[in-house]
Amino acid sequence: MNRRYIAERGAKKPSNDRQLHVDRNTTINEALDIFVRAKEAEGVRPGTVRNYRSVVRYLQDWLDNGSHFINDLTADMIREYINYLRNDRSLYEGDEIRQNNDKKLSVNTINIRIRTLRTMFKFLYNEGIIEANPMMNISQVKHDEHEEVPGLTDEQVDKILATYDDKQYAQWRDKTLVLLLLDSGLRINEALSLTEEQIDFRQLTLYVPSQIAKNRKQREIPLSREVAKRLRQLLDETQHYFGENSQVFMSAFGYDFTADAFRRRLNRLKSKLNLSRLHPHMFRHTFARNYILNGGDLFTLQRILDHAEINTTRKYVQMDNEHIRQQHNKFSPLRNIVKRNGIRI
Repeated sequence: MNRRYIAERGAKKPSNDRQLHVDRNTTINEALDIFVRAKEAEGVRPGTVRNYRSVVRYLQDWLDNGSHFINDLTADMIREYINYLRNDRSLYEGDEIRQNNDKKLSVNTINIRIRTLRTMFKFLYNEGIIEANPMMNISQVKHDEHEEVPGLTDEQVDKILATYDDKQYAQWRDKTLVLLLLDSGLRINEALSLTEEQIDFRQLTLYVPSQIAKNRKQREIPLSREVAKRLRQLLDETQHYFGENSQVFMSAFGYDFTADAFRRRLNRLKSKLNLSRLHPHMFRHTFARNYILNGGDLFTLQRILDHAEINTTRKYVQMDNEHIRQQHNKFSPLRNIVKRNGIRI
């Protein structure tokens, strides 16, 4: 009789009791609903669920209809879809394009799609809903250079701010939002969810509760006096127009102002100013870069941005050649050497 060799006490008995209840008629939408229900039970946020559904919808658009069965998808089909995303896919409004502006999806965007599909298919395979995991050997897209998410130049910031008409409520609100993002580095959803209770106008701080923060950690963020003053004025106006329970940022019709609505307004502004790209997260990157350039330290910046890892914060601080030249002129050790030795140049 063959016996299994035991090398270590307490070793777990290998299990091959994966429960298979594969239904070959399970559609992609049905499988997605099962996955979403499981993730909602784990406590994932609504925004994450919307991302799951969007990524699967993009895949179904490529498949051309929603009637495909989940077990019909193969690794070869997934690779063909990735090649489509890399080379052929038409841009949707608000899509992030490659940095050289060649109207193709960025590698970062494609890899987000791949990671999401990998998570879903791993779950479906472990649950026995699919016979094989088509994402098992699918790698992320590689690229020669790290794709930087750029901030805005000082000139671009000035052009954007000069565009707004302070006499128009919606434009005054947008300008205040832009200034807040440039002053605090808030994520757009954190900024748009602000209420009066979250802002301390005396201490010049705002509070981001854990249920809103991406990393589920509450934090306080300092505010400049100028931005705090504008927030106070905007809050007074919104409460005057729409009632005392209004959030700081409201639409001109009295509804909560949404991130999608702000993105659409930025997209129109981008065309008006002939900018290659303009989206809310660029203000966060601009804040991070300028914070360091103005003498701030990386570890404090990590706390303000709510990053779990310092390497994430490093990626936010992208400097172009002009910034490097300015910093060199400001901090070059040669200046002290020349001054100390009385060298005339």
